[in-house]
Parts: sequence; C-alpha cells; structure tokens
Amino acid sequence: MQLYHTTDAHGVTEICPSEARMRELIDELDDLEPGEVEHPDVSLIHDHSGWMLSIHPKNIVSIDNLDQKDNAPRFMKNINRQRALIFWSLLAQGSLDKILELPWQSADL
Repeated sequence: MQLYHTTDAHGVTEICPSEARMRELIDELDDLEPGEVEHPDVSLIHDHSGWMLSIHPKNIVSIDNLDQKDNAPRFMKNINRQRALIFWSLLAQGSLDKILELPWQSADL
C-alpha cells in the first residue's frame, strides 16, 4: 500500500483518504471566500517519494518535490476538478512516471 496524505486549505492533514474524500477536499476550494485562509490550496503528498501535487483556485495545479530542493515547482493551468482528482489518484497510487510525463510548465515562464 502506498502511503500518502492530504492537507486542506485550513491545514488539516488526512492520511490515505479515499477517492471520495479526495473529491470532497478538492470541491472545498469552490467554497472558500477570498482571504478566508492564508494558503487557499489543497495538496496531496506521496510520502515515500516526496512528490506533492497542490490544487489551487482558478484551476491551477502545481507539482513539487519536497525532498529535492534543487527542482523548482512546475504547474499547469486550466485543469478542471475532475482532471485534478485523476492527478491526485495517480500520485496516491505511486504512478510517478505518469504524473511526471505530463506537460508541466516551469514557474519562471
């Protein structure tokens, strides 16, 4: 079993949530009021590899490796909630190759 955890916009962490719960966490982004929380995103971290996918308001998803500080975060725009859930599910399963081969853009564009 892959070990992963999520963190919601309020900083609450859940270990190995179900796909249904992951969908709820992502959907909570739509309920946030501007300025309600300091970090208005939700993230999933694959504990073994250190890869993190964060879903931000306005359909932006970013990827970063917390264990490899030399790698700059990358992102994709226009990612709807369903596609973001697929990305989270792939990372939760440990399908790193499928995640990393996606067309990520560097943050310095």
